[in-house]
Amino acid sequence: MAEELGLKIHTVNLSLGVFGYKKLLPPEEILEITSMCGHHCVSPNLVRNLISEVRNGRLTPEEAAEQLSKPCVCGVFNKSRAATLIRNIVSQKRG
Repeated sequence: MAEELGLKIHTVNLSLGVFGYKKLLPPEEILEITSMCGHHCVSPNLVRNLISEVRNGRLTPEEAAEQLSKPCVCGVFNKSRAATLIRNIVSQKRG
């Protein structure tokens, strides 16, 4: 797709992993959502807040995913995958 649009691959090829005090990172289920933005512009606190809103019936997983996609400046955030992940998180906590 990038080639069709005339875009050249850049830093995606230069990832060196995660360094530092990893215990400060949010749980894996939150990182799975925040890392969908290539520039990590989706806040873990926003994810937690929107999961709570879904859990309390104020939002659907799709509405939460839509809100999570807004801070993503690179446009690669996958709203349908985010909705599925949120749905799974909410159902695990209830079950």
